[in-house]
Amino acid sequence: MSSIDKVLDGLKGVLEELQKQNIYFKVSVDRDGSIVRIYGEGSDYINRASSGLGEVMELAYTTAEHHPYWAVLYNAAEICKTVLDRWGSDFTADQISEMSWRCDEIKMVLGRLEK
Repeated sequence: MSSIDKVLDGLKGVLEELQKQNIYFKVSVDRDGSIVRIYGEGSDYINRASSGLGEVMELAYTTAEHHPYWAVLYNAAEICKTVLDRWGSDFTADQISEMSWRCDEIKMVLGRLEK
């Protein structure tokens, strides 16, 4: 039995008890990444995407700037954060300008990586 299966087995009783109490949730398992996510009833796709993006942003913020992919990850994550934050509304002119600048930064880094 893998460690992720052991985690799921350990959670089984708790999750069954929550269901008996009519507490709704969703469980998502990424066996390849050894990750179990439990989403509450109020979570939606935007909340879940934002939560996952938080992990990406933490990696981008903690990766050393000398790593060849750092700028791609960092700028792409910042663009995604802006998009998710504004999902239900329009972008401001400043946000569009910033995302465009970040795209230029990504293109510049990718150009360097091609060589």
